[in-house]
Amino acid sequence: MKIAAIQLNPVIGDFTANSSAMLNWAKKAKEEGADLAIFPEMAISGYPPQDLLERPAFIAAHQLAMQSLQEQCGLPILFGSITPCSSPTGKPLHNSAILSTPAFCHAVHKQLLPTYDVFDESRYFEPGGATTPVQFQGKILGITICEDIFNDPTLFDLLTEGFDDAEPSKLYAHNPVQNLVDASETGLDILINIAASPFHLRKPEVKLAFFRQLAKKHNTPIIYVNQVGGQDSLVFDGQSLVIDGSGNVLARAPRF
Repeated sequence: MKIAAIQLNPVIGDFTANSSAMLNWAKKAKEEGADLAIFPEMAISGYPPQDLLERPAFIAAHQLAMQSLQEQCGLPILFGSITPCSSPTGKPLHNSAILSTPAFCHAVHKQLLPTYDVFDESRYFEPGGATTPVQFQGKILGITICEDIFNDPTLFDLLTEGFDDAEPSKLYAHNPVQNLVDASETGLDILINIAASPFHLRKPEVKLAFFRQLAKKHNTPIIYVNQVGGQDSLVFDGQSLVIDGSGNVLARAPRF
């Protein structure tokens, strides 16, 4: 299976331009023989939309853009999206990843919602429940969204030792990656993480060390697709990664 990792530079709220860029990249990926194109977290809306998420017109326009994207795209895509929460209680939205193909549509909701530093996701989103792997073209995929991949207590020292300002000091109550591994009888063929992870000094080194050890721990390749560009006070470095099950870097997209 050939996969295109596309680190997009979206404009917050410009659904037309963002969707058009995604369609153009998906077309190029298909022409180059890709079976799947992967885009970052909240690719259609841009990240972080913040209080725009509280405007019904913003959500309605997002949903129309997502529907149009899925109808027009001629290649299976995995992308970050905003989806309504079906529960009558809690927050009205999920931060989601959508695997969309002509045959089916599979949604995964972000479980770990950061509320430290520049993040305030629990203000807007309801956390998703435990997810299961999804089969795609004979492969078992584990799909995670940004923060969900970083909560492994056996590797947490990699996120804190020498980088005290890089990550939160406390773990969440559960580990979405381990849950995905445990839910698969034969293990994952690929662990995918779509992200909108802002840049600061030393953070790329932290993430690389963590991803390499996580890949080796589960003997599973990792594909990490990050947003690139700038949104107000935040800068996103891209540096999307492909790492094999032995922790070797197979591909790394450019910074910025």
